Amino acid sequence: MKKFLTITIVAIQLFIFSPLYSAVYEASTLHNSVSRSETVQDLYMQRWDILEEKNFYVDLYGKLNWVYGFNVNTTDAGSGETHSTDLRLVRSYGSVTLAFPIGGYRETPAENDFVIALNSTGFHYGLTKDVEVNRGNAGSETATDYKFSQFFDDIYAFTVMYRPIFTFHGGYIFNNEYAPEEDGTMDYDDPVQSYHKKFFAIELYRFMAFSVNVADGKPETTKASVELNPILSLITDVSGIYAPVFFLGYERTKAYNDEPYDSVWVDKPKNFTAGDSKDSATLNILSFKVKQRLSENFTTEGYLGAQYISDDIYTKGSEKKIDVSIAKEWYILLSLEPVTAPDTMKGKAYTGMSWYWDPAIAIHRDNPKKGNAVYGWILGGEFDLIYVGADFKAEYNFSSELKKLMESSDKWAIEGSLFLRI
Repeated sequence: MKKFLTITIVAIQLFIFSPLYSAVYEASTLHNSVSRSETVQDLYMQRWDILEEKNFYVDLYGKLNWVYGFNVNTTDAGSGETHSTDLRLVRSYGSVTLAFPIGGYRETPAENDFVIALNSTGFHYGLTKDVEVNRGNAGSETATDYKFSQFFDDIYAFTVMYRPIFTFHGGYIFNNEYAPEEDGTMDYDDPVQSYHKKFFAIELYRFMAFSVNVADGKPETTKASVELNPILSLITDVSGIYAPVFFLGYERTKAYNDEPYDSVWVDKPKNFTAGDSKDSATLNILSFKVKQRLSENFTTEGYLGAQYISDDIYTKGSEKKIDVSIAKEWYILLSLEPVTAPDTMKGKAYTGMSWYWDPAIAIHRDNPKKGNAVYGWILGGEFDLIYVGADFKAEYNFSSELKKLMESSDKWAIEGSLFLRI
């Protein structure tokens, strides 16, 4: 049987005249601390991929993401009728990085410099509902309120960077879930679920990277990647801006653990009332990526990932063994990205499509019979004016969004961000 998360919430009387009591919602990534830790760590590392090329003292970065179309069953307290309520997922992300150059910053990329940095990163998830409040002759207003649990994922870390030889990151990841009290308010000092993990990451010469987060003394997610061009340069010429750049990657994640929010059982269908122990399965992904500049204005990027799951997995609904796809993900991006000099203003516009497979997709999409694989699309743009910048994107089933949140299957998502760097 599928597991449903049931959370009872009394709506705040100031905003709602006929209270709604939440019934059920099928959760997956939202309640999975393994997936959420991986997401916030990836966002942290993506930001540092940019910062490693910059000289700065303070970097402030903020991002808002909206995912539409979360239909949740609710019951009207007055009539007793159950109906679907359309909610919107709001995710806010922010980071602060303070850099301390030891001996001054390098003036050119060919020089060395030594930098120590302190980092704080946070990601907040929550389902929201817009409620219209009638104020009589004064008109009406629309208020937005959070419903169900809220989730906070935070990183506190330090960085040691000796450019261009190595960058080291170390710190803690905190995952907290907060459920509404009986009066509908939140007690942010009392999480209903809380996890803390260590993470480490190192990059060598900007072409080899390794990261791991550790929970209860054991690796939870491990990643490694290498740029192949320095190796290929030993046998052929791969220099110049028009030479393709190749990357090879590997990921190992403790992805399936027989938890209530998991979409599958591991090894066999379970009945925990009979005393079955929880099993776990690891997801292994081998990936290949290539970046290619087509002209002075256009670039393209392609990615292909293959997967292997260490144990058999079964759907919780039908208890049938899942035929796991060898392919995990592919995407292709085409970008308008003019060549610019280092440390100058730059802009980018891009579009692309993807394909992604996951056993939880069928649960969260609008029609489960469509299966566990989806095609997706993305359209976005960004600009960097050295000290300030922004980006915007809209996507539907695009693989990068699904990896962050499987509940976004068959839902539109839009995202915008701003940064200030000095």
